[in-house]
Amino acid sequence: MMSRTSLPALLGGFVSLIALVLLATPPRKPPRGPHQEPLLPRQEVLRVAGRGYIEVIADYFWLQLVQATGRARDAEEYRDIYPYGELITDLDPRFGMVYRFAAGALPTNLGRETWVNTQESTRLLRKGLKLFPNDLKMNILLAYNLSAFHKQYQEAAEVLERASKLPGAPAYLPALATRLYAQSGSVNAGLVLARSLAESEDPETRELFQQRVRDLEMEAELRRVDAAIEKFRGAFGVAPPDVHTLLWLGFLKQPPKDPKGGGFYIGHDGRAYSETQQRRLEIFTPDSRGFHWTKATEN
Repeated sequence: MMSRTSLPALLGGFVSLIALVLLATPPRKPPRGPHQEPLLPRQEVLRVAGRGYIEVIADYFWLQLVQATGRARDAEEYRDIYPYGELITDLDPRFGMVYRFAAGALPTNLGRETWVNTQESTRLLRKGLKLFPNDLKMNILLAYNLSAFHKQYQEAAEVLERASKLPGAPAYLPALATRLYAQSGSVNAGLVLARSLAESEDPETRELFQQRVRDLEMEAELRRVDAAIEKFRGAFGVAPPDVHTLLWLGFLKQPPKDPKGGGFYIGHDGRAYSETQQRRLEIFTPDSRGFHWTKATEN
């Protein structure tokens, strides 16, 4: 991978850099089992002793970060990317490639969708977006982290909504934002976005979001039935046998409305469904493992 700095400049700062690395006394962190985190100089020491060569030093540690990534075999070794990323972006905050590369490489799957190093990834993205708020890739990565790892669907939807307005943004981002709004429970926020896009001059966009408006209106009705199911369960300790029972006993004040004229039923998972739209408008669905990413496609 190419450095940003020319070879003459790199050679010019090399002696100073070696002296800095050897003479600096970085803080030692307690070991995590047999693994030791990389021993890095303090950025304050580097700034004083390496004055005039800060970009050269940042490039040096960038190369070390890339090599550490290539050597990583387990979660602890992948976490070593983080201190490199922090040091480099402290030294040279506008080194935008570091935020994207390190944040994308850090999350590590331990198996069965158990992810670690995600907080570190998100911290780097938030740090980078303070300087590069219009960086499309960083925004998409942050939205993914917020939704997939941290279950912060509302903020993820807001990030994607902003990202969808950036130059070069993929056409699917607004539709994904509406799904995330629905996932967060903010169906009304999703409806506002979908209704604004349903007025687009582009026929394909208009048709897509007219359908999404109908989906979100349906989801709002299903959430209302879900709430009644939970009240019934709290009162009787079991799920109701059907939606009619909820109406008969007063847990639902008004029958749910399906724009297509279909009925509603309670599924095996104890949630409400429509006979005309058997999937829910969401990305993550509950199951025995907690939550997982569905493979539902856009309408």
